[in-house]
Amino acid sequence: MADGRPENIKQSKGTFSFGRLKRRLNPSSTSAPPSRIPSPHPPTHGNDGEETVSVPQAIVSSVASLIHPGVCPVFSTVHTPAQSVDHTIAQPSAQSGSRSPAQQVVEDDHTAPQQSTEDIQPKEPARDLTEGTATSSFTTASPTRSPAKDALGVTLRFAQTLLKRLPDIVDGNPAKMALSLAKAIIETKDAVKDNMDAIDRRLASTGDQLMIVGNALDGRSSPSEEQAAMKQFATILKDAFDKLIQLKRESLARKIADHENEKSEIAAILENVNQGRINFELVTSIGVSRVIRAIEKDLRSSTLDRLKPTLIADHKYHLVGEHRVALRRAVCTPGTRVYILGSIIKWANDTSLESQGIYWLFGPAGSGKSTIAYTVARRFELTADVDDTIVLGGNFLCSRHDPKTRLESSIVPTLVYHLAFKCKAFADALCRFDRFESVYRDVRTQLEDLLVKPWRDSCSTNSSGQGPYLVVIDALDEIEHQGGSTFLRELLSVINQNSLPGLKFFVTSRPDPDLVMHIESFERKQTFRLQDVEKEEVQADIEKYLEARLPHFKGRSEMKHLLEFAGGLFICAATLVRHLTCLKPVEQKRLLLKLFPNTAAPQSPQVSPEAVLLLDTLYLQILSDAFANLGSDHRSTRLQILHTFLCTSEPVSASAATTLVCDDSDDPDEIDPVFSFTEVADDVLSRLHAVIYIDAQQRILSYHKSFSDFMFDQHRSQEYWCNLEAHHRLLTESCFRVMNGGLKFNVANIRTSFMLDSDNHELPSQVANNIPPVLSYCSRNWSHHLSKNTASTTSDPLLNTLADFVQLRALFWIEAMNLLDVQGMCDPMLWVASDWISKMPNHSALAQQFAEAASFALYFSGSPASSSTPHLYISSLATWTRKLEPCQTWRTHFPRIPRFVTSGAQETLPLLRWDVGSPVYAVACSRDGRWIASGSGDHLVRVWNASTGKMQSVLEGHTGLVWSVAFSGDGTLIASGSADKSVRVWDVLTGKVQSVLDGHTEDVNSVAFSGDGTRIASGSDDRSVRVWNVSTGKVQSVLERDTLLNRVFSVAFSSDDGTRIASGSADKFVRIWDVSTGKAQSVMEGHTKRVWSVAFSTDEARIASGSGNGSVWVWDVSTGKVESELEGHTDEVNAVAFSSDGTRIVSGSDDRSVRVWDVSTGQVQTVLEGHTSCVSSVAFSGNGTRVVSGSLDKSVRMWDLSMSKVQTVTEDHRGWVCSVAFSSDGTLIALGSSDNSVRVWDISTGKVQSVLEGHTDAVMSVAFSGDDTRIVSGSYDKSVRVWDVSTGKVQSVLEGHTDQVFSVAFSSNGIHIASGSKDTSVRVWDASTGKVHSVLKGHTNWTCSIAFSSNDTHIMSGSRDNSLRVWDVSTGKLHSVSVLGGHTPESQIRVAAFSSDGTRIASSSDNSVRVWDASTGKVQNVLEGHTDTVTSVAFSSDDTRIVSGSYNGSIRVWDVTTGRVQSVLEGHTSPVDSVAFSSDGTRIASVSFDSNVRVWDVSAVKPQTVLEGHTKRVSPVDGPTPRIGSSLVSEPLPAASMPRNDSDSDQTRIGWLLSLDGINNIMFVPPSANLPDPPCILELSNSPSSFVRLASAALGDQWHKCYSESPVSACVESG
Repeated sequence: MADGRPENIKQSKGTFSFGRLKRRLNPSSTSAPPSRIPSPHPPTHGNDGEETVSVPQAIVSSVASLIHPGVCPVFSTVHTPAQSVDHTIAQPSAQSGSRSPAQQVVEDDHTAPQQSTEDIQPKEPARDLTEGTATSSFTTASPTRSPAKDALGVTLRFAQTLLKRLPDIVDGNPAKMALSLAKAIIETKDAVKDNMDAIDRRLASTGDQLMIVGNALDGRSSPSEEQAAMKQFATILKDAFDKLIQLKRESLARKIADHENEKSEIAAILENVNQGRINFELVTSIGVSRVIRAIEKDLRSSTLDRLKPTLIADHKYHLVGEHRVALRRAVCTPGTRVYILGSIIKWANDTSLESQGIYWLFGPAGSGKSTIAYTVARRFELTADVDDTIVLGGNFLCSRHDPKTRLESSIVPTLVYHLAFKCKAFADALCRFDRFESVYRDVRTQLEDLLVKPWRDSCSTNSSGQGPYLVVIDALDEIEHQGGSTFLRELLSVINQNSLPGLKFFVTSRPDPDLVMHIESFERKQTFRLQDVEKEEVQADIEKYLEARLPHFKGRSEMKHLLEFAGGLFICAATLVRHLTCLKPVEQKRLLLKLFPNTAAPQSPQVSPEAVLLLDTLYLQILSDAFANLGSDHRSTRLQILHTFLCTSEPVSASAATTLVCDDSDDPDEIDPVFSFTEVADDVLSRLHAVIYIDAQQRILSYHKSFSDFMFDQHRSQEYWCNLEAHHRLLTESCFRVMNGGLKFNVANIRTSFMLDSDNHELPSQVANNIPPVLSYCSRNWSHHLSKNTASTTSDPLLNTLADFVQLRALFWIEAMNLLDVQGMCDPMLWVASDWISKMPNHSALAQQFAEAASFALYFSGSPASSSTPHLYISSLATWTRKLEPCQTWRTHFPRIPRFVTSGAQETLPLLRWDVGSPVYAVACSRDGRWIASGSGDHLVRVWNASTGKMQSVLEGHTGLVWSVAFSGDGTLIASGSADKSVRVWDVLTGKVQSVLDGHTEDVNSVAFSGDGTRIASGSDDRSVRVWNVSTGKVQSVLERDTLLNRVFSVAFSSDDGTRIASGSADKFVRIWDVSTGKAQSVMEGHTKRVWSVAFSTDEARIASGSGNGSVWVWDVSTGKVESELEGHTDEVNAVAFSSDGTRIVSGSDDRSVRVWDVSTGQVQTVLEGHTSCVSSVAFSGNGTRVVSGSLDKSVRMWDLSMSKVQTVTEDHRGWVCSVAFSSDGTLIALGSSDNSVRVWDISTGKVQSVLEGHTDAVMSVAFSGDDTRIVSGSYDKSVRVWDVSTGKVQSVLEGHTDQVFSVAFSSNGIHIASGSKDTSVRVWDASTGKVHSVLKGHTNWTCSIAFSSNDTHIMSGSRDNSLRVWDVSTGKLHSVSVLGGHTPESQIRVAAFSSDGTRIASSSDNSVRVWDASTGKVQNVLEGHTDTVTSVAFSSDDTRIVSGSYNGSIRVWDVTTGRVQSVLEGHTSPVDSVAFSSDGTRIASVSFDSNVRVWDVSAVKPQTVLEGHTKRVSPVDGPTPRIGSSLVSEPLPAASMPRNDSDSDQTRIGWLLSLDGINNIMFVPPSANLPDPPCILELSNSPSSFVRLASAALGDQWHKCYSESPVSACVESG
């Protein structure tokens, strides 16, 4: 190929070459190239002369090949000219030689000369059938030579062979006939091989083509349009077969001389077949083209469906049932609204450049705007005039009566959807832009991305222009939350700023004074106020409407009264019609006489004749009629029912409304519906049918918002007035009354606690039966009604109602909300109550109870426990650790829920915990508290629902870890900064990326939004701070790079005005920048290490900074001076944030804690502990009651601060634990720590008994005396200290070592203490006096391990000089066994231990443990299995087992006799520093650099079976997830297990205690509670640890017995 493109595919000027591709699809073409077949799309030629197929033809071919894989398309076979063979069958040449045919046959029979292919190749291009002459369809071949002998021989061979191979009987199926004939021809060709002339080759080519057609048709079900063509083709084939078979039968009787005629007959027959094939293929090709067009249409339709249009908003939507009643669409009565409709039609049809692009029709409620809009829409789509120059492009008819038609976010997508189906160029442009995710964005973005940009692009690509199209938008005032005004403002602005040729907009709404002023500033606009229409014209239109609806009053005085009363408002006329049409004419007349008592002159309002007052008169008359002749009590009841219909936060049924306001508690036993108040409500509906109606769900709604407006205005509705606040108070009281009567424990009668709600197929019906609609309404909406109340006095009766509710009923309410699947509403609703109560003095305790209840509700709703409603009690209430009201009282009613025992920081368990699966580097909260975002090491941004704990979305796109995330002020956008050097802006609702901000050349460490959300600041390792425009994605400014001496780790905008940016960097400075100038305003100096984080207070008066020196500094912005230094963290501070009120600061540190500080005092308010790795990021929730933290432990946690109190320093170690020792009775554990202290823990309670302080450096070794009264400790401070266990006081300080002390030990009789040191010596001390007894020297390197023999006569020491030495205590001399060899020279002995009988020594210097005979110094056994260095060993008291700890965090228990491993204990996440057996050998204590101490129960651990024989590494094998034994609970009934939190476990069941068979969910325990994995029974750490007692718990089908109506006792214990 000259152009370097592949040989098989070539493109040129919109064509596609199938020359070689065809041969690949049709292998037979190598032996007999198919003929060229005419097509509706004639072939063209590529640059190299190769024949090509046009793109449409190629598409058709491709579709056919898809229908019949492996078969070359029937109708697209194409050749190069060199391969082409004419469709016609050439006749023999007239000049074939002088010999007769008979002579030639004879000669052939004798000589049979071989012919070369060269002899039979045509020298001229063959022609199609259409190229034949008028007298003959055959063409003449012109061979270079054609001896008569050769020609006759070939003719005989091919013709005779063909006839011989024809079948006698042929199936009538066209596919089978084509295949049969093709098979015969091809077999003939193969038989005669090269003995074919040009005619024969054309016959063979016909066979190839028939084979292709036959294969394509075989088994194919043809569409209806192909049936006729197929029948015709079948007829042709059948006729051909009949003729050929007749020739076959005659051939034996023919003379040789007749063979030339025979061959001509065959050629004529096959030519007819070939022509039939061509005709059939043409029909098929057209059919496929139709299929392609249909597919294209379907593809476009499915693409446009991504717009999520609101179909019911289309004027063509067929309304039925409730929609027909509620929306009530109708065209203008013929002959009405002539002037305004004429004006609109004239404007719409004016396509001149001078014509305005938008027509805004506005007027008061009820003036007929919607009817006009509906008429206009139908006029330009369904009943267009021949002179119209515009068609309807799209429409959206808003209505508050349907949730789909009252959302501003639905308008643009629906209009664009309509327009795309009208205008193909626009649809194509819309698909090219592919910004369909904008359907979830604000109106301005929707207009720009979905309408303006695609429309302008489509116009630019269509030189002839397009349209014009009319867009109709009706009743924007019906959009909820005043969204209609916002939409119209944005639409007007977009149209004013952008030229949209070919589009015109017709919009209707109520008048908006601000919008009127706004639109006046536009150059191109047209407005029309309906109130400007001449009164006479309006009256005439209304008269025509009334005459059409009430024809029997035409020309009568009643019609005059009706007209004058309507007062120019169509809504008045429509309401009158509804009011009258249900009556007979005589009844209508009587009602009108009542309405107009003075027949001479209709009753006229005594006030202003404005339209709204006329409507008021009508409404007053309707109400008067409805409530006439009713006593005051009956009238009051009905009014309350009506007011309830109007005041509920969502439409309710008549039954629900009466339950809310009609208290039938005086007759609770009455169940007959005849005596219910529902019939009263039905009566109200009947009386007020003109203004309210009932929908398909039996809910009551008003026809028009004007009626609600009227009823809520005391001046207008007079004695029918609905006092909103008073009625909301009534509804509040009613909600609590209904809930108090309907809410109860196990309200849905759930049978078992072992089943998830989703697996309980009976539950939906149980919920429906036991939580009726009115109880559901009250449960979901009581806080809405409460918030509308203003507390009257400090003794407001609602306070008592709330106090009673929170005592226990609130817990049952949470249960019901979970069953209704709206558990996420509990937390915000309870906070509404807390905030309402807190506004009144002297009720802070009650407010705090609701806040505590809110926290508990979130703890449950955001937990997997909420997937099974019984676990509200069995799991969440059982594990709620705070002993505050009301939860403390709630527990007293549940004596048989599991007992949950905690130790450690039980008050700081997080409310929610999200396990991300990757280190978390950033967290952020939206300002409204609704969303939480996290950025992590897996390159993802995750968004969580803060009320439910559910993941909202995962934002993918970054290619490096995400260092920072931030929300915009309105919570709609998230910005993220990444190690991939980019900043990405995401849409929160859609999860789509809005823009990628590129420009930084290194990691982006921090991002922040300005207060108004229009800008983003980013700080980077490239030493720059950049400010970006959010809407354009462009850089606004780069803050002086030269001023920044190092990497920027943090940026923050000033809170409101966004005029300043604070930055923290690696050069230890905090800088404040002027955004407008890009200059540094001030540089704050003082930190001694890099500044990781900065934050502005909301009043911009302060900046907080967190530094690598472990402190938080608060700066005065005005002076640049340090205001206070907040000390407490013991490691680098990675993150700081201010609360929204500026009174508190939260900080996160590498010390794994979160601290909350009081800004005014500089004191810590609370310490939140539980993270097991560095805390990388922190944030306050919107109301400041909660804190969110992210950590490198791969979790995000939400903490509650509402009940926080100033906490003292916890009892836990602040550093890693270096050593552990059991007391001889196994009740106490002594721990030495890097925080310089020794702590004594009570195992039974998990509490610290005493803290022994005095060392000035890390405590590396501890040991109890034999009587457990004393503890000895050795430290890096070179001293040994002896402590009194009972008092915690130091008894003596043993000094003499010149370097760090690594190991200490008591003799069993308590007389001596031995210590080993880095100074290589072993010292033996008199325990009572503290004097040195002897100094044992001999080691040449550090002495790391010390132990007494059981009889106290010898001391064993292990050293890094790779030796073990045994010393005589009394003499201080080496024992006869002085040096134990055997360890490898490369390693150093790190640990060693004596057996209790003194006969064995265990030691290690590598991954193995060696067991020595103490008397001989010989190795007895080598214990192998650890995969990392062994760090500690110990014997059990009976010397049958050895425990060893390893650098990889694992612990192994060995059988001393066999050397086999008995069990592997896993759980530590860092190297194990020390291990010890309890005296009875049932427990093992271990300490680790992860700061955790674990106590393991090894009494029930069965020895493991070790299968040996492999000589290389063994890969994991598949198998069930291991179930862990029941020792995690203090009693084994029922047996339970817990899945491990690892990648091999079912992640949906992490945290669940399971039955041993893995089927039943026993209980959910939050992972943050650190319930140990068996056989670990206790974990002592900075984080809380816990265990569960299940023995007395009522579970499974007995779970309902966990509740007691009378309080019993609490169920949570603290260690």
